[in-house]
Amino acid sequence: MYSVNFTCNKANANRAGTNRIQLWVNVNGERSALYLDLRADPDEFKKAIFSRKSNHINRYCSEIRRKIDEYYTDCTIRGLQIRASMLTDYVRNGYEERQYTVYGLFEDFSKLIKKRVGAEIGNSTYRKYLLAIEQFKYIIPDKPLRAVDNADILNYKYHLKNDVRLKDSTLASYLTKMKSIFVHALRNHKIERNPFEGIKFRKGAANIVPLTKDELMRIANKDFGIDRLNQVRDLFIFAANTALSYCDLASVHRDDIQQDGDVMYLKKKRGKTGVTYILPLNDTAMELLKKYDYELPIISNQRYNSYLKEIADICGIKKTLTTHLARHCYLSFSLRTNDLQNLNLRQVTI
Repeated sequence: MYSVNFTCNKANANRAGTNRIQLWVNVNGERSALYLDLRADPDEFKKAIFSRKSNHINRYCSEIRRKIDEYYTDCTIRGLQIRASMLTDYVRNGYEERQYTVYGLFEDFSKLIKKRVGAEIGNSTYRKYLLAIEQFKYIIPDKPLRAVDNADILNYKYHLKNDVRLKDSTLASYLTKMKSIFVHALRNHKIERNPFEGIKFRKGAANIVPLTKDELMRIANKDFGIDRLNQVRDLFIFAANTALSYCDLASVHRDDIQQDGDVMYLKKKRGKTGVTYILPLNDTAMELLKKYDYELPIISNQRYNSYLKEIADICGIKKTLTTHLARHCYLSFSLRTNDLQNLNLRQVTI
């Protein structure tokens, strides 16, 4: 089902009593509208559009209808899935078929996802989308979005795996985010099929082995003699006692600390999900907070992980230290009877 109609309403008419003529296109039940440049008196429009005599209004509308019919026929011959918005866009663009490119999709999606930062997603997730897009641009040139195919996606996948040398879990994260971008394009009728269709990828099983209590004590009780390493040590130990992610560590404030009887706890919203959590604080966590006057010495995540590598080397620990590993330590100790409560990793020097 395909139809083209024109209207001119009295609502919102200007002081002269005229309003812009509106184009309506219907394709298989989907409607799309566009205000045209020509203005007319609504009453005169009704007479003119149905008049058998030629006039400037029905000639104007007939010419637009003719061009839309030609474009609709051309799209049908090319086997394109035609949507009502395609036809109104064709008129809006001056009867030119402007190709929506893959880089155009990235630009539109980046603007959309940026608006969700702080409300639905964390800033780190937003940056990961930008990194996934950056790597796609590095290997795939700008082209019409409809021209992106399975081969492009496979080239992207092999580039990440062989050239960038991403681990399986990180590779899957990049591919998942890129796939969601093309799903967005599919749902908004920019493409007829997702180029990820038929391409499978699995997140590698993460084999994270938490630190032993001895290894954790070795870090906790070590004085590195360098402020930056001692501060990063304290952040890691705090994370091991609270299971907080790095972005949540960075947002801890004295106003978030509350008390219920003898129990001190942290109550706030997670930076990534916005979900409120309540976290009891043990003695070690409280001593660390007091040491820094309830403002933890946060640095960039990149420097934090770099300094953790130094700490691991100095302490003779072969495992890769990360905030995520610290969270696993928390879980590991909490599953053991009284281990978490009695952990008392170190006597914090105030």
